[in-house]
Amino acid sequence: MTISFGHRGTARPDGSTKEAWFAYRCGHCDSPASGAVLAYALDENGKPAVRWLQCPTCHKGSVWLADGSVFPGIPFGPRIEGLPPEVEAAYEEARRCMAANCFTAGEGMCRKILMHVAVEKGAKERDTFSAYIDHLAGAGYVTPPMKEWVKLIKDHGNRAQHRVEPPTPERAQGTLLFTAQLLRSVYEMGHMAARFAKP
Repeated sequence: MTISFGHRGTARPDGSTKEAWFAYRCGHCDSPASGAVLAYALDENGKPAVRWLQCPTCHKGSVWLADGSVFPGIPFGPRIEGLPPEVEAAYEEARRCMAANCFTAGEGMCRKILMHVAVEKGAKERDTFSAYIDHLAGAGYVTPPMKEWVKLIKDHGNRAQHRVEPPTPERAQGTLLFTAQLLRSVYEMGHMAARFAKP
């Protein structure tokens, strides 16, 4: 079998064959999808090396590679309800960093989220990260049992930004989960409770 590369080596299915559809999870809308294969290219062994996909739910495009990875990836970590817009934007950026295996950037964003939360709750901008934690603790948002793991968000972010050695995926994912738990405690629980509060 002779394999062509570039435009000549790219097939464009018309939807009538099994090669025209591919099951994956969309990184844009987080939906399980039987995506339309808009085009695919074969490797030197005649197997798919890359597929260009379109989600039937959100209609956005993704790229599948032969190692099984799909870009954009699924954002890591839980969705959190009730976040202020700036906090939500920072948290979603951290989740996308993790999905792209950008763990140094992800831990840096988690540390920055501490600043967003503290400032939104009345702390001074451009203070130290230790001061942000103390402010949240003083205001009752961080309880004594929480303080040790909230401090890890700061410490891991500092190491990621100021040390040569990169964070491990496990540590970075843990940092994001600590951050998610902080956001749940500060914002989501109150947001959910408001649904059940009596008028």
